[in-house]
Formats: sequence, C-alpha cells, structure tokens
Amino acid sequence: MAQVGLIGLGTMGHGLAEALTRAGLEVSAHEPLAGDAVVASGKFALEPDLAALVSKLTPPRRILLMITAGDPVDAMIDRLTPLLAPGDIIIDGGNSHFGDTRRRGESLASSGIRYLGVGISGGEKGAREGASVMAGGADDAFTDAQDILEALAASDGDVLCCAHMGLDGAGHFVKMVHNGIEYAVMQAIAEAWSLMRGLAGLDHGAIADQFREWNQDTHQSYLFQITATVLETIDTDSGAPLLDVIHDAADQTGTGRWLVAEAMDLGVPAPTIAEAVAARSLSGAVDARAALATKRDLPDDVEDDGLLDAIGEALLGTILCAYAQGFSVIRAASAHYEWGVDCAAVARIWRKGCIIQSALLVPIADAFKKHPDLAVLLQDGDIKQLVGDAEEGWRDTVAAAVLAGLPVPAMASALGYLDALRSERLWTALTQAQRDLFGAHTYRRTDRDGRFHTDWPVGD
Repeated sequence: MAQVGLIGLGTMGHGLAEALTRAGLEVSAHEPLAGDAVVASGKFALEPDLAALVSKLTPPRRILLMITAGDPVDAMIDRLTPLLAPGDIIIDGGNSHFGDTRRRGESLASSGIRYLGVGISGGEKGAREGASVMAGGADDAFTDAQDILEALAASDGDVLCCAHMGLDGAGHFVKMVHNGIEYAVMQAIAEAWSLMRGLAGLDHGAIADQFREWNQDTHQSYLFQITATVLETIDTDSGAPLLDVIHDAADQTGTGRWLVAEAMDLGVPAPTIAEAVAARSLSGAVDARAALATKRDLPDDVEDDGLLDAIGEALLGTILCAYAQGFSVIRAASAHYEWGVDCAAVARIWRKGCIIQSALLVPIADAFKKHPDLAVLLQDGDIKQLVGDAEEGWRDTVAAAVLAGLPVPAMASALGYLDALRSERLWTALTQAQRDLFGAHTYRRTDRDGRFHTDWPVGD
C-alpha cells in the first residue's frame, strides 16, 4: 500500500513524486491528461484511473494535486470525493486563488474530508532539490500530512523550509504574496540591467559580472544568479546574445494581479508590486509603443564614478521596500481572516528553495522575531539602517534615469513609498478637502475629534 497519492505528472508533479520517493515514502500516481505526463522513472507506481489510485492508499488517504489551478481542481475534487472517506486529506499544491481554497475546504468539511491549500515555490529545480512549502488548513490536517510536506521542502542549515501558515487559504495567500514580491524583484533587476546598459554603457558580460558581485556581497539571491546566467547565454541560431532576440512583451500568470487586488481591498499600499504588474501589462502594448517610440540621445555627462554603486543601492532599497509591502499585506490579511500568520516563519521558509530566496530574508526574519507586531518592516532598526545606507545612491539613480528618459517604475515607486511613510504630513489633507467640497464626504480635524463638513464657497 502507498502512503501518498499524487495526481498530475507534469514537470512539477513528476519532480515532487521523485522527491517523495527519495524521502522513503511509497507513492502511487495518476496523470489525468495522458499527453502531459513526464515519463515515469519507475520509482513510483502509475495508476490508470482514480479508483485504482485511491484503492492503493493507506487510510487516512492523502492525495496531492499538482494540476492546473481553477476549474480543473474543482472538477478533480468532484471526481475524487465519492471515492474518499471521512478523515482523508486532499492537498492542493497548485497556484490556486486563496478564496477558492477557502471555499473548497468549507465544502469538503461537510463530508468529513480534510483539505490543505499548499503554496509550493521553487519551480522545476525546487521540485527536484527542495522547495519552499507554505501550508494552509486545519491543524490536524497539517499534522497528518506533515511528513509529505517536509519531504518536499528545502533546508536552510537544520531548518526545513516548510511551515503551517494558518487556517484555510493562508498557505495559498502567502504564496500569492511571494509571487507578487517576485514580480517586484524581477522588475527592479530588469531596471538595473537597463540602467547599466543605458547609462553606464556596459555589455551583457560586464553586467553579469556586476550582478554576481552584488550577489556575493549582499544578496545571495536566486534571481540575481539566474540573471547572470541569462545575460551570458548565446542564441545558438543567430550567434547573438539570447537576450537580444527575446521579444520584450512579458507574460504573467495572474498571481501578481491577484495580490494587487487583495492589497487594495485590504487598504494596504503595495505600489512597487503594483508597478511591476503594470510594467508587464505595458510591455504588451506593442503597437502603441511602436507608434510612440522615440530615439533618445542618452546623456554624455553622466558621472561614471560611483554609478554602479548607486544603481546597486537603488536595487537594494527597492527590493527591501518590495518585501516590506508584501509582509504588510500578509499582516493585514492575517488579521482580517484570523489566520495568525507568523511573519518570521514566512521569512525563514523563503530563505531557501523558493524563487525570491535571498540573504536579506535573514534580517527580515530577525526583525519579525524581535517585533512580531511590526506594522511596517521598515520600522525595524536594522532594516531602517539598510535602507538609509542605500538612500543617497538610490535618489541619484532615479534622478539620472528620469533625466535620461529611462523608465524605472519600480525604483521610483519604492522611493516614493519610503518618502511617503517618512512624511509627517501628506498632500492628502487637500484630497480630503476636495472630497468634502464636491461630495460632502466630511473630514477629520487635527485639533479635535469628530467628522466635519464645511459650507464651501461656490466656485466659478
């Protein structure tokens, strides 16, 4: 009898099945779409249908779904439910929307079937070598599936990158935030590449060297590492750098948009993540960009001294602000849905295995360990110091980019976010007055409690 059932043998599912067998777990698997299956390695049993799969599992049966998010998950649950018994566990390891996870868990509970929504980050490499695993669901379901989830996890020293985020949709929500931060970090890296090319005049090889230097000194980032690899890769067809022949209309899966929408619903500012999502959408406006394209004469008076250091500081500050925004969204959602997410644990399990893994997560984890109720990450003394040390070069970089006409939406929005947070009084007093004048929405005063409305003079 098998200890784990796995449905979905695409690249990720196959890699996870092999990881489970390496951990000593007996696996039975099924691929509902035969053409999508990666050839089985012989290390686990391949069952022809769901009934055969379920019959091979030891109770309580534990089944990991690695199929396309959305309707296919609902359809699979509908097919599985009649075959399962109370106490069995369905584990959704795909990129499901957390709202769907909450709905499915509530529906299955009436049948006594337990449901875990598990965010798994790391891509194909993570599936093979260990991922970051963010679980959501009831405590007992997590406990009964913990050996499976930990078998999939990477490790940072003696710490497994697997944790229980909270009830129902907490795991998939945290994974959604991970993906939103990923968008922002990738956008910041792309802007740094653009500036090193456009302002510093570096070629791809020199830029790759610079990313490796930053990675060794400060970041230890998977995204920095693969950026250097991309920059050095040559297209076998043309002999040109591969990056030069890749179309610049960027795709997206939708998780970034989900996060921006949730942040807005929760009233949490996440402007850098929003700009990163918008940048991908803007890149797709190919016809409009072609019609408006202007050949720019880049400035020849840019000071080379310290330029690369300044770009590095802008990159660091932007990435820290992206993390800050993501964790603020997690905190707000955790309070709203009563999940009790431990932000220090989130930072720890993102340290290895996942796409946004970075050495910066060490001081971030320390910050939330010292101050579990930290409203904004930038309030922590050590993080504040890191941002402060980057500020001068960051401002110089954004200013130089603006003067050169080089778009840096992530770097500029992150700097604006920082400046707004540090402003004792903002422009929004005028906004409140305007709202009261045209819509009688009222406003609060600084000198006494209550809400007030002014009988404004009628304008021209």
